[in-house]
Amino acid sequence: MCAINWARKQKKPFLGVCLGMQLAVCEFARNILGWEDANSTEFDPESKHPVVIDMPEQNPGQMGGTMRLGKRQTIFKTTNSVLRKLYGDVEYVDERHRHRFEVNPELIGHFEEKGLHFVGQDVEGERMEVIELDDHPYFVAVQYHPEFTSRPIKPSPPYFGLLLASAGKLPGFLQKGCRLSKDTYSDTN
Repeated sequence: MCAINWARKQKKPFLGVCLGMQLAVCEFARNILGWEDANSTEFDPESKHPVVIDMPEQNPGQMGGTMRLGKRQTIFKTTNSVLRKLYGDVEYVDERHRHRFEVNPELIGHFEEKGLHFVGQDVEGERMEVIELDDHPYFVAVQYHPEFTSRPIKPSPPYFGLLLASAGKLPGFLQKGCRLSKDTYSDTN
């Protein structure tokens, strides 16, 4: 949580994956929304601000065979999402999941009012899959596991975006239309 807070405040590139997305939501709720006890029900079932909850179809407390697993579709809800652009301006992506908890959909409006946007959702629009932060060079988090499909010659877009942002190359890459070229990693761009 301290690292997420630092990255957000210092405008340093950040990528949260699965629990990382859930903690980014908790950090934002505590420090921007002012909900000091905001938490996941996984860590504090009695939280007055349960921003991350057990998925409705799960049986709380039971661990065997209760995860949301496998490839699922994530629909991008906006055309100006950094991550959507990195994926090649597609309307949706298929990525693999492995989790029991999700962002509490009843609280989404509070986050979006303050600039944390849920730019990717499941097919039904009930599960939040991708977040991005306004006015930040690269604050992205995903509920799914993009590392499962990342390869050395074809890196997963969330990780590639993190690397580009860390090297100061993301704006140029996005401006080029997200095409790899021999100059992608050049200092002359």
